[in-house]
Amino acid sequence: MTSPKAPKPDQIDKERRVIELRRAGATYDDIAQAVGYADASGARNAYIRAMKRTLVEAGTEEIRELELDRLDRMQRAIWAKAMKGDVQAIHTALKILDRRARYLGLDAPMKQEITIENADGAMIDREVARLVEMLEKTNGTTS
Repeated sequence: MTSPKAPKPDQIDKERRVIELRRAGATYDDIAQAVGYADASGARNAYIRAMKRTLVEAGTEEIRELELDRLDRMQRAIWAKAMKGDVQAIHTALKILDRRARYLGLDAPMKQEITIENADGAMIDREVARLVEMLEKTNGTTS
């Protein structure tokens, strides 16, 4: 079994550019055009090769890291305006922070308690009588 050929320096440079463009949000079509691949599949294959070569598994964790990196870049782009009080930038920053918290699972789930009781006819009759008694006391009337 032969080992795969080591990539040429120009191939590594091209793949590095592919990764940078993908992290910036470029589509595979855009990347193919910018880097010189014939079509989107060439750019996608280069991206996958580069990710494997750098020992990053293409999958959920890599996608999460990619999205978090994008959120970081967006936040840096608007942060100064938000800190100066630009209301639109503040709203945008809050949306970015909210999205990051959801990705990272930082928002605690709301605790809800649900009680289920089985009731028979006698239990229902007692509860109705109790409620009627409460209403009569509230309205100042007696039976």
